[in-house]
Amino acid sequence: MEVKGSDFGKEVSTMLPLIMREFTRNQHKDIFAKGLLSVPQVVILDFLYERKGCQMNELARLLNFSMSAVTAIVDKMIRLKLIKRQRSSQDRRVVNVMILSKGKEAIKRVREARRDCVNEMFSVLTQKDREEYIRILKKVYINLAHKK
Repeated sequence: MEVKGSDFGKEVSTMLPLIMREFTRNQHKDIFAKGLLSVPQVVILDFLYERKGCQMNELARLLNFSMSAVTAIVDKMIRLKLIKRQRSSQDRRVVNVMILSKGKEAIKRVREARRDCVNEMFSVLTQKDREEYIRILKKVYINLAHKK
C-alpha cells in the first residue's frame, strides 16, 4: 500500500489509536483487569526504574497531571510499598520519589508482558518487515528525543 505525502498523516492517525488501545489493553490485561496497577502507576514505575529517583514535580510533568493528582497516585503507591517518598536533606521543600524492590519486580513483570504483547501483535510480520519497522521507529524515536 503506497501512501502519498498528504495521506500519510491521515492513514497513521486513523490506524494508530486502535493499535495503541489494543496494545494498552493486551499488554497488562492481568494487571489492569485485577485492578493491581493503573496506567499512571505503570508510567511512574517505568520512569523510576530507569532512575535512582526523581522529584514530584518531574512526575507531574511526565504525566501532565496536577501536583495534587500526582500526590494522590504516589500516596497509593506508597501504601502498596512500590515506591517511597523522601524529603531532600538540602531543601525540605523538595520531595524525591524512589522505587522500592516490590516496585522493581512489578515493573519487570509489566515489561515482560509488554514484550510478549508486542511479539504477539507483530507476529504477522516477517523478520524483514520487523527489521524495517524497527529501523523506522528508531528514526522517529531519535527525532523525538532530540526535540526534548
